[in-house]
Amino acid sequence: MLQFLLSPRGDRVIRRLIVLFLFLSFLFTLCGNALDRDGLARLDPVLRAGLMNDDGDASTQNAFYPLFDPDRFQITFSPLTGEPKIGVLVKTKGEVYGMSYKGIPVRGKAGRILSLAVSLAELYRLAEEDDVIYIEPAWRTSPKLDYSVPAIGVDSVHGADPPILGDGAIVGLVDTGIDYTHLDFRYDSDGDGFEESSRILAIWDQTWGLLGATYNKNDIEEDLALGYGPDAGTVRESDTDGHGTHVASIAAGDGSSSSYGFVGVAPGADIIVVKTTFYTSDILAGVEYIFDRAAALGRPAVVNLSLGGHDGPHDGTSLFEEGLDRLAAEPGRAIVVSAGNEGDDEIHASATLSGGASAFEVIPDDWEVELNVWYPGSSRFTMTVVSPSNIHTAAPTGIDTGAVLTADGIVYIDNASAGPNPNNGDNEAFIRLSNVAHGDRWRVVISDTDGGGRFDAWISAGSASLYGGDSSSTIDEPGNAQRVITVGAFTTKSSWPSQAGEQDFSSDYPIGEIAYFSSRGPTRDGRTKPDVTAPGAWICAARSTDAVAYAYLAHPDGQHMMEVGTSMAAPHVAGAIALLFSIDPDLSFTEIRGILTSTARAGHFTGAIPNDLWGWG
Repeated sequence: MLQFLLSPRGDRVIRRLIVLFLFLSFLFTLCGNALDRDGLARLDPVLRAGLMNDDGDASTQNAFYPLFDPDRFQITFSPLTGEPKIGVLVKTKGEVYGMSYKGIPVRGKAGRILSLAVSLAELYRLAEEDDVIYIEPAWRTSPKLDYSVPAIGVDSVHGADPPILGDGAIVGLVDTGIDYTHLDFRYDSDGDGFEESSRILAIWDQTWGLLGATYNKNDIEEDLALGYGPDAGTVRESDTDGHGTHVASIAAGDGSSSSYGFVGVAPGADIIVVKTTFYTSDILAGVEYIFDRAAALGRPAVVNLSLGGHDGPHDGTSLFEEGLDRLAAEPGRAIVVSAGNEGDDEIHASATLSGGASAFEVIPDDWEVELNVWYPGSSRFTMTVVSPSNIHTAAPTGIDTGAVLTADGIVYIDNASAGPNPNNGDNEAFIRLSNVAHGDRWRVVISDTDGGGRFDAWISAGSASLYGGDSSSTIDEPGNAQRVITVGAFTTKSSWPSQAGEQDFSSDYPIGEIAYFSSRGPTRDGRTKPDVTAPGAWICAARSTDAVAYAYLAHPDGQHMMEVGTSMAAPHVAGAIALLFSIDPDLSFTEIRGILTSTARAGHFTGAIPNDLWGWG
């Protein structure tokens, strides 16, 4: 252990080792706040893993929270008491009215799914409530036009008589923010040649303080008139990443900064922006905010979510995905989600068992890796983890091993210890490998002891590959939801002029082909995803003045830049839906999806459609 601590893996690893030592020390304490089986069944396995170490002492309770990496989970502190709180999504049996639930402030609501920040004591209390169905932690997702707009047929719509530009519709985005000073989001309302007016109706910066900061159109326009940016004036929001500005420009930029050379899909639509923390609870609250603002104006809205991750069952039943479904249920609302960029990554493994066993290897690139394994609730599968030095840790269905220290690292397995997941009736096995070495080979053996059936496993946290795995069923959560449009990516450009000279990526990105990174379906419950594909490589759109851009990606005009990913494909479809809403503001999800899938095109590269790579085209 001393040799490891002195290795060059850095202070961050040492800090996390201290957390692990605390974790192990708690294993030997008597649990003073033990939950019964019903209470445990209401908790996601990650939450169960933390609660099992509490001994009821207040000082120990505060140590619960370092077990949850704030880079992945939402940890905040009470401004009054300093008490740590964890962000959670809570599903209730009955409707919740008002701004609190069981005395806890409600940060956001999607039907019967609530976004809360709870202390350890409050988490215990909620787990004991008969009205609570399930609690899952708020985990952090990650962010995933010159040739691209004609490629989806929008140029002919822009040129119609009268032109269809998205007027009356609202494009919302939950992302890294927006450069509200960029000319592609402004217009000249009085004919004096200065674009003093903004198409951005509102900004909610969730990253500012405890509750965030909100700004309206007047705030933005007052700062524009004075020449202020985010370092002065009223509006302090900025997009230092650049992802959100780029995405917004694809969906709704008007191209005015480039003499209309880079026009987005719906240049007449207005815009509402949520600069998010990327935690699932805040994403749901952000989508709710956009739809509520649009409803107050009596206007339809489409929300773009170019983000995702692989926590969850990949079947639309996570509280995150179910919450989005509820928010998109009303006419005049739509949610578009990027499929994900794991189409070339082996992060998934599956097999159908009938009395036998199946195995795959986990090869970590990080010090900690987590896996989720899902299988039928009527079956009994044993999870066995074999360390590089051949130490076996096994957990039959219904067993939680606790943390097992081996010579190669720490193994933790919760194999449906509280019974099947109440949201889908399936068993979930949660496997965590901690303090592991880069490149080691850990073997996971899944054995059928009763019932048989199929299992699906994903790397849900940490960087690793699965030897014996594949890249099927790699659609990011929340792209598996029932009422979202999930978008994959194909290539429309592979070379471009830049501030570093001409760039050529044609060998990796053949024109017209699916982008190699585009995540593929199906969902775990067998539905075809993505729904459609759109241009995602390489896309030129607005560049945030507050973000750093590599010279080879920066357009010579200094106002635009190149990006690649399904993050860029999704806003093409969001913009297209804004055009549909400008024609019929009361379209339902079913109608929108029907229009998109029936008008999507098959081609030389798509093969027979629908399929799990292109969707309906």
